[in-house]
Amino acid sequence: MRRPLALLSVVCVLTAAACTETGDDGDEAPETVDDLADEGPSGVALVHRGHEGGDPETDQVLVFHDPETGQPEQHFDLPESAVDAMAEAPQVHAQFSEDWMVFVYATEEPNAVHVAMLTDGEDAEGSASEEDEDEERGPQFSYEPVESVPPANGEVLSHPVVHEERVWYVSDNPEDPNPPQVLSVPLEAPTGTPNQEGTLALGENQAPSDWALTPEGALHIRDSVQTEQLDGGSLVVRRTGDTVVNATLTTNGEQWQTFDGAAVWGGDTALLRPDPPEGGGEPPQGAYLVEVDGQNYEETRLLEDESGAVVQYALTPERDAALLQTEEQWFRVDLDDSGGVESTEEAFPALHDASMNGWPLAVRWVQDPVPVDPSSAPSPEGQT
Repeated sequence: MRRPLALLSVVCVLTAAACTETGDDGDEAPETVDDLADEGPSGVALVHRGHEGGDPETDQVLVFHDPETGQPEQHFDLPESAVDAMAEAPQVHAQFSEDWMVFVYATEEPNAVHVAMLTDGEDAEGSASEEDEDEERGPQFSYEPVESVPPANGEVLSHPVVHEERVWYVSDNPEDPNPPQVLSVPLEAPTGTPNQEGTLALGENQAPSDWALTPEGALHIRDSVQTEQLDGGSLVVRRTGDTVVNATLTTNGEQWQTFDGAAVWGGDTALLRPDPPEGGGEPPQGAYLVEVDGQNYEETRLLEDESGAVVQYALTPERDAALLQTEEQWFRVDLDDSGGVESTEEAFPALHDASMNGWPLAVRWVQDPVPVDPSSAPSPEGQT
């Protein structure tokens, strides 16, 4: 059932406010969106493309896993083909709102950016059924499309991101010689006139620049930001505001760079992965954690004694801990108050799905469930 975003926003506000009395047992899993808005999900959130051996194009699920055992705890189904099954590192971390109630994605045919909102089985189908709540998977939640941003004539929309009360995306016209634009629209009125946020500079082979939002919501366009060289050029960074977004470290004849498609760490910290060796071969093991301090920096090698390079990571919203994945294992890294590494330990074996790279994609790690703030939900136009 497709409902106007403004109407569903009112429902979200009312249910979030009304569910404060649901459930006497705090250990029970939430059974409805009302319960979920009150309790909040927890664990490490991973997007599975081809969940439980299914089709990677159609069986796409956001799963919250226990950060110690890797066991699945909650499942949120995504719309079919919402995430490219062939892509190695789509920015799935940026497609979910902070409270998990909103998911944004793009389709090619028909081309559009879509806004989906989290519903339970009853909202999605009109009536809840016992099949929606089997013993192994628990209550059924899914993201249902409620609004779409259509392209103008000749326009191609892609790479949507949701941050607080706005949806960001790329607009390109293949027949237009001008570079692609980053646009944004209000989450509560996505079909309105978009804001022009920035132009993606064209780089090598006329490829548009990478871009990201900082944790504060500032737009960072990589090729439009001047580089800074620290310690004679051994570390090169690009910053937007007070946040290091891109970094390249050269040490012991090896080059390490920030991860493609990963969440920006924020502040003066960045996590770096090794560049593939020239001529093939295995990359160095582990990763580097870099902390910039003025014109100086500190580097900390992580997981140097483990098997394989770090391939992705999940951060807590507070940036006080991270989960790092090699091809074989997830590891937990806890940080002290100064941003240094306090401890590192094994968490759980690497998980697998049917996607091209073979493992589910990291979104983020929620250590403590945070109830949804009803005032943060999008509200209808003209109402306060």
